[in-house]
Amino acid sequence: METRRRVPKRIRLMALTPEQQARFERKFIPEPNSGCWLWMGATVPDGYGSFFVASGRLAERAHRIAWQLYCGPIPTGLHVLHRCDNRGCVNPEHLFLGSNADNVADRVEKGRSNTARGERSHLAKLTAQNVLAILADHRTHKVIAAQYGVTRQVITDIKLRKIWRTVTC
Repeated sequence: METRRRVPKRIRLMALTPEQQARFERKFIPEPNSGCWLWMGATVPDGYGSFFVASGRLAERAHRIAWQLYCGPIPTGLHVLHRCDNRGCVNPEHLFLGSNADNVADRVEKGRSNTARGERSHLAKLTAQNVLAILADHRTHKVIAAQYGVTRQVITDIKLRKIWRTVTC
């Protein structure tokens, strides 16, 4: 029998009490140059602000709370996106609603979709020069892997052009 992890649903905020709204508004400061309202409260690892609506409940992203406070409900299936590209901004003038496809298109258009690849990756053990040498090397994959401190599968994937495809002779 397969066990499924239960994913909590987002909080459907109808309205904050005046005390909750005041607590929310104490957690951001306006930035005069950009117009962003910078979230000074808790954040999640990816940089978005996090706000607990009530004790014992799940936290919601601060920009989603800002939208609901100042603009109204978020229709089911829509995301709250940032015009300013500042994950810590909760200024409703910098926010807009969009579908998942809109969110992905916005990310690509703004150049945030590419993860670091090749030598720019903090996990890279090889350089482009190493890859060129590996491509030209005719020894066994096991021997080459030992020389570069990587697995045999990495060498196989390089030679089959599954990885490091952008490195050319």
